[in-house]
Amino acid sequence: MKRVAFIIALGMMMSLEVKASVAISSEGSIVHLQDSLEIAPEDLPQAIKDTIDEKSETKDLTISKAYQVTDEEGNVIYKVKFGTGEQSIEKKYDAEGKILVEE
Repeated sequence: MKRVAFIIALGMMMSLEVKASVAISSEGSIVHLQDSLEIAPEDLPQAIKDTIDEKSETKDLTISKAYQVTDEEGNVIYKVKFGTGEQSIEKKYDAEGKILVEE
């Protein structure tokens, strides 16, 4: 019985796992991302919307998902997914609209 309770508790802990990822800031430092919150694309900061509209790679794409992510130091980063399936791409931006390079 204890073994079953342990397995259930372990499964619950694994399902509550925090998804973390890594990006490189525009200054070249590594940024570890934590605490992701899905937001509506229209809730992205205007600076990010402007950057998306200015870049030829993203200006004609539809945003399928957007996330507000807090890194280990409390900085807010925005993760934007364009398109769906195999045709999708993902970009990360800081609050000023600068693109963060993937590691």
